[in-house]
Amino acid sequence: MHDEFKALELELLMKEHPKAKVLVHPESPADVIALADAVGSTSAILNAARGMDASEFIVATDTGMLHKLRTLNPGKTFIEAPTAGNGGTCKSCAHCPWMAMNGLVELANALETGAGEIHVDPALGVRARVPIDRMLAFTAGLKNGQAPGSLVAGIGAA
Repeated sequence: MHDEFKALELELLMKEHPKAKVLVHPESPADVIALADAVGSTSAILNAARGMDASEFIVATDTGMLHKLRTLNPGKTFIEAPTAGNGGTCKSCAHCPWMAMNGLVELANALETGAGEIHVDPALGVRARVPIDRMLAFTAGLKNGQAPGSLVAGIGAA
């Protein structure tokens, strides 16, 4: 879902809201990350919105975050970042239906019964860890004060 955010559309929205700070999830495209004032996980985005001296934010992550951001930050405005771009059928459908399926009840059921267990070929598991490790390294780099642009350089490598 994060890959659907487009820099062109984000830049147009930023022109409409020149004082807005841009909050971006690290799984977004590199050109979107380069436009961000803050890049991070869900908790990092929540903290940035609370800590930044701004009243308006453009948010490039799952639309489900907007309610939480608005609840925790009364008086601040949160604008959903556009997706799809030129020729797309929708410009604001930043909703991941698979993420929405996860909740405490489902988690408890999975832990208690083993329901939904997935078996992955060990060789595929090794390859699947690569993007997860990159995302964790990216977030750790942000916590250590590295600029988002310097962290994005190695993301596209296999």
